[in-house]
Amino acid sequence: MNAAPALAQNDDTHDLIEAARHASDAERALLEDEVVRRHLGLAHHLAGRYSGRGADRDDLAQVACFALVKAIRGFDHERGEFVPFATVTILGEIKKYFRDYCWGIRPPRRIQQMQADISSATERCLQSDSRQPDLVTIAGEIDAGVDEVREAMAARSCFSPTSLDQPVRESGRPLGESIAGDSSDYEFIDDWVTIEPLCRDLDDDERQLLRLRFVEDKTQQEIAEIVGVSQMQISRRLAKLLARLRESATAADAA
Repeated sequence: MNAAPALAQNDDTHDLIEAARHASDAERALLEDEVVRRHLGLAHHLAGRYSGRGADRDDLAQVACFALVKAIRGFDHERGEFVPFATVTILGEIKKYFRDYCWGIRPPRRIQQMQADISSATERCLQSDSRQPDLVTIAGEIDAGVDEVREAMAARSCFSPTSLDQPVRESGRPLGESIAGDSSDYEFIDDWVTIEPLCRDLDDDERQLLRLRFVEDKTQQEIAEIVGVSQMQISRRLAKLLARLRESATAADAA
């Protein structure tokens, strides 16, 4: 992990901030700009720590810079040094930005807070051991159960859910096509124990039709291309075949 950038912080940073409070609008802007310039590397460094989590890097940098200005205007030199105060302020604003704007699917607030705790604990472990901590180590660091940590880490995908248009690696088909929708066909095939004996009397073409539709999960258009007929013909064949099987199933139940 990259270390925080060295800051060219002059001894008069506190004086610049204090002077800005009592200056005119134009002078205050110049003084604040100088403090921002000196600490811009810190803001970008902190924003970079949160890149790759579903938020645009430039947006994070902008949030960090706004937070830096907020830190300048809220700093009280009697309470300590500016850099630690600015760091806490910037990190707080970045986390707030994630909570408010970056969830594709919003998990419970408990999970959101635990993710922030996990990130902090992971960074501490990396700094001390120079290696990625395991679940048990992280759980011990934040005083949580391993299952809770696993749940929070799994929820990170909520920032940027997988697109249903993304191709599935094996078949190349869009992910959305592999998700079953509402279909009366599936209601009939639901009980395979009943259907399987009835299929023994089907010919090879009928078996192929059922296999392509319900086992290989092909669409009617895909089946039509494989068989060499139109999609409308496949639709009619399926309807007739399923109607016949329904009648056979009803007769078997009545017997």
